[in-house]
Amino acid sequence: MEVIKSRYGKDRSIEKLGDRRIRVMGQISKTPIIQKNEKGKVTMFDFDGGPCYNLGGTIKHQKTTWKIKEIMVEKEKYKGLASIVLKVSF
Repeated sequence: MEVIKSRYGKDRSIEKLGDRRIRVMGQISKTPIIQKNEKGKVTMFDFDGGPCYNLGGTIKHQKTTWKIKEIMVEKEKYKGLASIVLKVSF
């Protein structure tokens, strides 16, 4: 697991869940910005203070740059904590 900081100094944890899935979670103070396409699939997720993830974009984790294939927003378990799972490839 890695921990990065948002531009406001809030922790974002990044952990590999399996061969092609990465979870990003962190504390938020307001509702994150989520964009969906006409089919209802999430195309962009922006934690307040960053980072922002986009379909087709990249995420660096464990010295590897991964391409984002899908963004899944996890149900909020705790108030003020957002979590997403990214399906990725090389």
